[in-house]
Amino acid sequence: MDMSIYHRINCFFLFSFLGYLLECAVLSYENKRPVLNRGFGHGPFCIIYGFGATGALILLKPLSGNPVHLYFAAMAMATFMELVTAHMMIKLFGSFWWDYSRKLLNYKGIICLESSIAWGFLGIFYFRFLNGFVNQMAGMIPENLERLVAMSLLIFYLADFIYTMRIQLRGDCDDDDTSMIGRLKVY
Repeated sequence: MDMSIYHRINCFFLFSFLGYLLECAVLSYENKRPVLNRGFGHGPFCIIYGFGATGALILLKPLSGNPVHLYFAAMAMATFMELVTAHMMIKLFGSFWWDYSRKLLNYKGIICLESSIAWGFLGIFYFRFLNGFVNQMAGMIPENLERLVAMSLLIFYLADFIYTMRIQLRGDCDDDDTSMIGRLKVY
């Protein structure tokens, strides 16, 4: 099926939104209190999930028929993405936005076996259900609005990203500017 670039952008943000919901749910459960802000900026997006979904579609699709190979490849890909993302954040901000240091078999709080195992299952879930569901949801956007929705999401996210990046690089954020400061793992 040939999809427009706008459909792909809308899927990217749907995956990013679902990743945001997953992060909030898991952390709310683990912390026994509501956790509502898990993205880099102020909007409800964890774009690493959008990139992960896009990467999985490109890199892992050939393995989608073999659950064992898919599991280990998804586990490795997502763990590598966490590692690279954390190192980029450490270089930019001197910190990263999660902390696995209390989990067994972790590396500097950046990656851990528990999350890596979960990423493998998420990869299988992605190919068995989630990718089709998200494509179907994005397909519900009327064709004449698909471009507007995609461009609006891109503009919103870019403005939010630039604003948040400016705050972070200046180092003058407070609780009114962003709630990220409580999530930082200083490295």
